[in-house]
Amino acid sequence: MLRQIDHLVVLVEDLEAAIQAYHEAGFTVVRGGEHPTGTHNALIGFADGSYLELIAFREPNPEHRWYRYLELGGGIVDLCLLSDDLGSDVEQIGARGVTLRISEGSRRRPDGVTIAWKGATPPDELTGLVPFLIEDVTPRSERVPHGQQAEHANGTRGLAEVLIAVPDLSHAVELWRAVTATDGELVHDAELGIAVHRFVVGPHRIGLAAGGNPLLVERLERLGPGPVLSRLWAWTDAEVVLGTAHFQLRRLEV
Repeated sequence: MLRQIDHLVVLVEDLEAAIQAYHEAGFTVVRGGEHPTGTHNALIGFADGSYLELIAFREPNPEHRWYRYLELGGGIVDLCLLSDDLGSDVEQIGARGVTLRISEGSRRRPDGVTIAWKGATPPDELTGLVPFLIEDVTPRSERVPHGQQAEHANGTRGLAEVLIAVPDLSHAVELWRAVTATDGELVHDAELGIAVHRFVVGPHRIGLAAGGNPLLVERLERLGPGPVLSRLWAWTDAEVVLGTAHFQLRRLEV
């Protein structure tokens, strides 16, 4: 079963510079470690269990599915959903028309601990448009920042919604119906002034939009389809732009 958004992938050119920039924006940033694929990362964990992954390439790897985005300016390039039974989810999603490939992943943390997971990725041409999935092999608490590491000076508590720019809304909706086994609903996004087809996974919303706003147009022209904006639950309202990554902090109603 798909539980929630696990994390958003934010591709950066220089990890150290990104850590500093996000820290100055009020986020608590935790160094994640190194992957065997030539990347290293830092994590921004939230109280709802989701996180932002700041990732950069330590060495060239043209075979990596995110590498092509590097020379295009990076930004929020992908979205990951958390599964509690990856094999079953992949089988069911495949039966509904979207094929995902299962592989093993790992990361060596700065303290020397190696964490492991299983992932499932769509074909390269659907990267950013269709999420990839993850299921932990080692305890999730060893992979995801929590507790004091998930507290932020800017008041951010968690992910509220991710907006994905798509070239063809009908096609994207069919793909997400296959992934989530739900129909979603067409809503009006008052802030952006556009129609959004919204899906819900656990506590999180994913919105698909085909245009009508300069932010979406820029994303589609620069990178193609994929995440363009993340709304974060926080104690204050703010617009945060870090490089090519756009975030909206929105007041948490309690």
